[in-house]
Amino acid sequence: MQDRPTAPELVAAVRRHLSEEVIPALGDPGLRFRTLVAANVLAVVGREMEMASEQAPREWQRLARLLGRSGSPPSAYRRQLQEIAEMNEALCRQIEAGAFDGAQEWVALLDHCRQTAREKLTIANPKFLARVEES
Repeated sequence: MQDRPTAPELVAAVRRHLSEEVIPALGDPGLRFRTLVAANVLAVVGREMEMASEQAPREWQRLARLLGRSGSPPSAYRRQLQEIAEMNEALCRQIEAGAFDGAQEWVALLDHCRQTAREKLTIANPKFLARVEES
């Protein structure tokens, strides 16, 4: 692990440079748009670097409850992501099999989907999430 600047700080610095110095100097609309997209990608990556490792264990726990599994998420982040993907596949199979057709099961599934979508939007598009939550 590196000392300062941290990876999120480096990503933020590049994003600020693009947004504050490069984009205003661009005259070509196509290049300006592509650079705006690049700055936005860096913003998403920065948020993911800061938040995803906290969100993954919560998603793992929600999925485990829905699937009737016990235990705790693995300590390694990459392993958490792998198990989340596997549990999502299992959840899809159970949904297709009708395991969530009952009222209680449906509400639990919907709560999980809403919370997961909210967490993903916190990283991918927090401005959109704020607009949705305002309305």
